[in-house]
Order: sequence, then C-alpha cells, then structure tokens
Amino acid sequence: MLKKTLALATLALGLGTAGAFAAQNDNLWIHIHVKDGKDGNVSINLPVSMVEKMAKNITTESGGDSKLRFNDEDITVAELRDMWNDLRRQPDATFITVDDTHSKVRVAKRGGYLIVRSREEKAGKDEEVEMKIPGTVIDALLSAPGERLDVAAAMQALARHGEGELVTVSGTGETVRIWVDQTSESR
Repeated sequence: MLKKTLALATLALGLGTAGAFAAQNDNLWIHIHVKDGKDGNVSINLPVSMVEKMAKNITTESGGDSKLRFNDEDITVAELRDMWNDLRRQPDATFITVDDTHSKVRVAKRGGYLIVRSREEKAGKDEEVEMKIPGTVIDALLSAPGERLDVAAAMQALARHGEGELVTVSGTGETVRIWVDQTSESR
C-alpha cells in the first residue's frame, strides 16, 4: 500500500511541475512563483508555446530498466501506468487517507482530476501541499509504450485543458504556486 500511495502522490507532483509546461494555445502562460520567506522571491512567467518548444528537447527515455524510486522501493513506469489505469476506472472517491500525529494526506479522484492534499506539522514547521492535476494530462503522460513518459503529449493535453491552478505549497514563511492563465504577469 505504501508503494502505491507514494507512487500516486509523486506522479501528481511530477505532473504539477513537468506536466504544467503545456502549449497549444499562444494565449496561455505558465507561472511559477516561489517566495522563500527570508529574502528572496522567484517569479517565472513564460508563454506555454515557448516552453513547449523547449520541452521537445527533453529526453524521456533512459533505458529499458529505468525505474522511479520511492523510499527505497522501485516502481517502473509500467507499474505506475497500471495503477493509474485502475484508479481512473473507479468512481470518484478518496482512495488514500493518512492521518497521524504530524501529517495528513488525502489522494482522491474528483470530477476528472487527481487531487492530492497534504499537511505536515513538525518541530514548529508547517507545510501544506495541494495539487489538482487533470486526468487527461496523466493519461497523456503515461501514453508512451514501455518505460517512457510522453511529456509532449501531457503538455498538449494541459494546453487543451486551459487555465487553472495546478500546485500550491505553503509552509512556514515559504510559498510555491504553479498555475496556467492568459496573463503575461504573475498575479
């Protein structure tokens, strides 16, 4: 169970960052805003059409024995694909709920989205993560055969999906936000 939980959560995280770089509509922009709470901010605003061109140079195959590693466990892309195929055939539901002393994690499928919410409270440091990834983007990412991820297809699916919030992370004095919209500047 831990292996599947970690795989789905990491899949969502990966899609929130790599999959966010979709393009097919010249009016869409990808925004990444990071505020570290101390003395720095990073703001990236790029037209998704430009990022799509850059992403074509990404190599997504690293050999026949490539694996994803989660807490000392290997998960192949094929295993991840099988897990997602099983999950997407199920009705909307919360599939994973973890409540312990210092953290809460929820993984759900709702309205065509994979939703991951996590909260961790530890030693005076709080962190919340929320990811909302369109299922069509996950389908496209996992559409390549074998141990490959189709990043280009995932980007095209995200562009077809249009505007929306993908990832927000907030912690003690730190925030990260990734979203797609039609404005050239971060709001």
